[in-house]
Amino acid sequence: MSFFSRKMDYALLVLSHLHGNPDGSSAREISAKFSISRPFLANIMKTLCHHGYLSSHRGVHGGYVLIRKPEDIALADIMQSLDEPFHLTDCSKDIEKQTCSARTFCPIRTGMSGVHDRIRTILKDVTLAEILDPTIRPSVSLQFGLELVSNGTHK
Repeated sequence: MSFFSRKMDYALLVLSHLHGNPDGSSAREISAKFSISRPFLANIMKTLCHHGYLSSHRGVHGGYVLIRKPEDIALADIMQSLDEPFHLTDCSKDIEKQTCSARTFCPIRTGMSGVHDRIRTILKDVTLAEILDPTIRPSVSLQFGLELVSNGTHK
């Protein structure tokens, strides 16, 4: 199971590729480089343009250009733009969309709600810039209460 959807994975690839190619790239180039079907990629690119991440230019020298700075692009914003809501568990969905048979007596529901909120905060705080350059100091603490000991294991 992947944390992000395929659509989100590809959107991140597109944004990172265009960041590395400031003069832009065509959908054909991006599709070939990452082996993404053209119709699926076109849908992603259209959405990213509509939400102001990219600019598109038609013609012989047309293509797509990243128009927002990576430090201004939060992961949660990309997910929301792609209509990819974040749900760590079934019980984090709207009540009418929940399908879990244990939801009325679940012993971990409250605890998982807290984990869900912490991860959602991370997604709001982590930017594309941090993904592109891992040396950038994260804007949010990723500590989840594990204390590392000298041999690399945790207590």
